[in-house]
Amino acid sequence: MKKKLIALAVIFTLTLSLSNAYAQEFCFFVDNQSAQTFNELRVRPSNTNSAFSADLLPSNMIESGSHFWVKTGDDEHTLWDVKITRVDGSPLTFTWTDTNGNTHEDKPYITINAKNLHTLVIGHEGDDLTYAVYDHDEYGYGHPCE
Repeated sequence: MKKKLIALAVIFTLTLSLSNAYAQEFCFFVDNQSAQTFNELRVRPSNTNSAFSADLLPSNMIESGSHFWVKTGDDEHTLWDVKITRVDGSPLTFTWTDTNGNTHEDKPYITINAKNLHTLVIGHEGDDLTYAVYDHDEYGYGHPCE
């Protein structure tokens, strides 16, 4: 009986370590071309009621004209909500249309497909915030996971 328990524990450990070895995270650059300073950036899998992640910014604040890379928590989900806050703690708000054609106005987050995303650009048009997604290295940043 003891040998069976040890064998089962070894199999369980190997299975767990192999699943972790093959799990990947999606990485992408965020380019701040807006007039805002980013204080926090948090993500969560889209279409879930889960809380947003811990702050993923590499430093306390990202000023206009800066870029940085982030990792999602896993590759189980491809659609991710991205929430960015200002220095005063208020979220950047966006109006966007989802893949089903539904318009979301003044949302405190945007939803992106992180699977093939290379760079997420946050910009502005007048007083309105905009965003653009690129699946290639538009700005010569290199690979975001490296």
